[in-house]
Parts: sequence; C-alpha cells; structure tokens
Amino acid sequence: VVLGALFSLGVFSGTSLLGTTCIASSGYYCSGLVLHGGTLSFTFGQSTGVNWLTANVFYLPSGSASPSSVPNSCVVSYPSGINSGQTVQVTLSNTNGCSFPTTIGGTIAGNIWVAYTTSSGGPYFTQVATLTAKAS
Repeated sequence: VVLGALFSLGVFSGTSLLGTTCIASSGYYCSGLVLHGGTLSFTFGQSTGVNWLTANVFYLPSGSASPSSVPNSCVVSYPSGINSGQTVQVTLSNTNGCSFPTTIGGTIAGNIWVAYTTSSGGPYFTQVATLTAKAS
C-alpha cells in the first residue's frame, strides 16, 4: 500500500529527481540558475581570451537542431558585447517568447547558446552550457 501511494505521488518518476543545474563548457561560466514564474535567470560569463563585440544569448530545448541564425524569441541581446573575463545577468522569460513552465515543479532541459561577433568577423554560434531546471 505504501509503495502504491508513493508511486501515485510520482516519487519514482524521473522528473522528481531532476534538480537545477547549469553545466558550462570550458571557457564559459554559468551559475545561480533559477526558474520561477516562467522566468529563467542565471549569471553567464566567458573567458575565451576574445572580446565579443556583440552577443545574443538564447535557450534551445533538448533535441533542437544546432542553430544557423539567432532565433526570433527566447533571446537576450548584448549589443555592447561581452568581454573575456566579464559576467552578465541573463533573464529569459515567457514574455519574450520562451515556453517555460509557470507552475512549481515544472521542468525544462536544454542548452544555452551564444551567437557573437568579434573583430575577426562572425556571427559565430557556440553551445556554452547544458541546463536542467525545476520551477520553484
């Protein structure tokens, strides 16, 4: 009976074990990830040794194809760029076209991408982090 009750409450489902993580690729920084009320926020930085003249940070759900252009939604632009060694606060939300859960316990899994330009050209597209988040 106890096992049946725990099963019906979702204790044994994979989503009940999902935490909130942001795993950055080498040369990038991702911390303080929070998903709340349809808004995803985190601190992002890069230390690649190259200053970015412009940057667009965006979220793509797991299973999405690699982008060849900046999406029309769920993107934050940094027209002044992001220098190597600099961090910025990123806020993506349903109000700018994302599809994040608004109820507590809702989950997302995906990747953070950046499209940027440098003095050498661009835009260059790079997957900078993998994340999972549970709404709080």
